[in-house]
Amino acid sequence: MRSLYLVLFLSTTFWASYAQEILSDKELFLKQNPRYQTYLQTEGRYLVLDVYGMGKIKRHRFYAGDELLFKIKGQRKKIRENITSVSDSSFTFTQFNEILNEHIHTEVKLRDVRKIKIYRRIPWVTQGAYMLPVAGGIFLISDTFIYRGGLEFGVQFTPASALIGGGIASLGILCKQLSFPTYRVGNRHRLHVLRVK
Repeated sequence: MRSLYLVLFLSTTFWASYAQEILSDKELFLKQNPRYQTYLQTEGRYLVLDVYGMGKIKRHRFYAGDELLFKIKGQRKKIRENITSVSDSSFTFTQFNEILNEHIHTEVKLRDVRKIKIYRRIPWVTQGAYMLPVAGGIFLISDTFIYRGGLEFGVQFTPASALIGGGIASLGILCKQLSFPTYRVGNRHRLHVLRVK
């Protein structure tokens, strides 16, 4: 009986001391996600992509430390880097050069960004972007090659099965467009910097 009282006393003492801990607004912000430490060091600046749709504006936020996939004017290759810092008219990412054995900081002006790709995790839809093309291919292969017993396989291609398999795979492409949209920065979609004081 004494051990039960001892356990109850220790547990209530622990919970009482835990409940009395009062956190500041910055500590609560960091407790939500420790990755926001770099955001607090950049004086509250972050990138914002405003996407104008049918009667509404959707805002995508990118903080220092977030990964960004974008294209720059005059380049065909996409760049996927983590944002190191954000200033009023640009953002910076850092790459490690193994030959020079040092970090190289690259500043990108906001006016030079041409396209930004967004990653949105939508339940069932994001998984469909990967699984539906595979399912369409498996359906087409399984309907084309028929097992006849023993070591015999027959080939029976029908346009209907190609249509169904292609339809399933095209649903995967639609899911990919919904989960990973690419926005062209310009008149319709605006990239700018906001600052929280």
